[in-house]
Amino acid sequence: MPLSETHGQWEALASSWIQRCQEGEPNREGMLDRWMLATLGEVSGLRIVDLGCGEGRFCRMLSHQGASYVLGIDLCYRLIKEANARKTSSAEHYQIGNAETLNSVEDQSFDLAVSYVSLVDIADLDAVITSSYRVLKPGGRFVVCNLAPMATAQNTRITDPDGTRTAFRVDHYFDESARVSRILGHELTNYHRTLSTYINGFLKAGYVLQGIYEPRPEQADLARYPELTNELRAPGFVIYDLLKSASTSSDV
Repeated sequence: MPLSETHGQWEALASSWIQRCQEGEPNREGMLDRWMLATLGEVSGLRIVDLGCGEGRFCRMLSHQGASYVLGIDLCYRLIKEANARKTSSAEHYQIGNAETLNSVEDQSFDLAVSYVSLVDIADLDAVITSSYRVLKPGGRFVVCNLAPMATAQNTRITDPDGTRTAFRVDHYFDESARVSRILGHELTNYHRTLSTYINGFLKAGYVLQGIYEPRPEQADLARYPELTNELRAPGFVIYDLLKSASTSSDV
């Protein structure tokens, strides 16, 4: 699918997504934020770039954690406009940009890059991985939270007549292609890739895989968001912790 068409989907979805984030997004607030912040560790004083920042909620969190400079990049004009309107500190900066190229970002200018459930929306995976590697300083990290490959494969939720989920059928896992689903009443294209495609793509770019995590809720999360119970049955998300070696002598 051409980039402009995917972009158009997000422009159409933006208002509904902004409202969803303002009301509270269960997966993020009830589970993923905690896992992402734990994986990132101390960010005080760091320069961070957020690839596919949306309306800026995670950039705001990072600025509150003490990051000295947070740049959020997204192709969706409506989301960037909202991010700028909701700035909470002078550390936050937002701009329209393509994560596949990061044309406006200088080489080796950031300590940390994050992608918070955005790689699944990007058509050219190798391009965005290479660009993230280029803009990181040697010794910098790229922390990626994404939909789990199992979740992006063609699948079906099997439920009882009362709606209770009993199983999750996964099919066409090795068919790496665009998958159109509906979110908040809008069509949205996601790109399905296997676990090996992601990991080998990171390694090919030069990254060292430091850790891989499958987020799941705790009891306190479930008390607030009971709908997350199914996340205890099968992983819906995965986090990759990637390092650009400090001994790197040249960019990929």
